Amino acid sequence: MRVIMTTLLLFILASCSCKKEEVLWSQLDMWKMAYEFDKTIEVVPIPDTPEGALKRVLCSNYRSEGCTIGTGKRIKIRLVEILVLRYDSARNACLAALEIGQWHAKNWLFDDVTNEPVLIDFVQKVFDAKKPKEIADCEL
Repeated sequence: MRVIMTTLLLFILASCSCKKEEVLWSQLDMWKMAYEFDKTIEVVPIPDTPEGALKRVLCSNYRSEGCTIGTGKRIKIRLVEILVLRYDSARNACLAALEIGQWHAKNWLFDDVTNEPVLIDFVQKVFDAKKPKEIADCEL
């Protein structure tokens, strides 16, 4: 009986995943959080012109590993623009932020935040964003 109970207990423990599943934010999650905090935020429209093409937020302009194509946006917050991009993991977003000296939260990169007190305040309060200083900061 003891052998059966031990075997059953080992089977149950082996079938349980001890790995903590990473929480990722969708575009909708991000928008809801931001809009709940400040209802004046807006997505900046990019015209389909040669000039507009220069303003697009593209994975090719950032660390490409894990960058989700088509998620780049310009968002206007308190009259200041912030660039945002979604990544497939918090680690990849953090590494992208580290490379350019910017901010990240979960699986999102925030660009053009550093040296903009309004944006720093916003990303810290709304998303609990961090600015990594070394690669160890990205070992989440």
